[in-house]
Amino acid sequence: MSRLSESVPQFFDAIDKQIVRLGQLMLAAMVLVTFLSVVGRTFFSSAVPDDLLISEMLMVAVVFMPMAYVQSLGGHLEVTVLTDHLPESLQAMLQTIGLILGVIFFGLMAWLSATMAWESWEYQEIAYASALGIPEWPVKAIIPLGLSWWCVRMLLQLILPSTRHRQASDLNQAVEESDKY
Repeated sequence: MSRLSESVPQFFDAIDKQIVRLGQLMLAAMVLVTFLSVVGRTFFSSAVPDDLLISEMLMVAVVFMPMAYVQSLGGHLEVTVLTDHLPESLQAMLQTIGLILGVIFFGLMAWLSATMAWESWEYQEIAYASALGIPEWPVKAIIPLGLSWWCVRMLLQLILPSTRHRQASDLNQAVEESDKY
């Protein structure tokens, strides 16, 4: 079991690394489209067609794809003003409840957004006011993929609590820093 509990998180981390790289590429593409559009507008009096739409669609990938990676780092917002004063065992239980609720809530969001992406593909929806006729289903499919992978990461943290990010509470960090002075 120990070997499995070490190799599974490494596998997830490797996938997260590739997803983050994909997000970085999407961000670079967004910058490139914006740059080309500005250059085109400035020097040729013509922007890249659908430049804002393309940037909006790429933004979806930049936001939704790395959510599981952020979960692995413990980077999602937490308000711990009250829980910092609770015993660690109770904090761990509350974190478990939060992960369960997160899987349920975001799993439901993933399912609902997947049905919307499927309908968009079935009807071959074109993005509103798209000059190039850009289909909507690819960007709509990114949302359930990102949410689903995030849910899988939360499930891993439920099954293997050792994969949860541990950080000192803000209160403890403040006390430690004040002791230095």
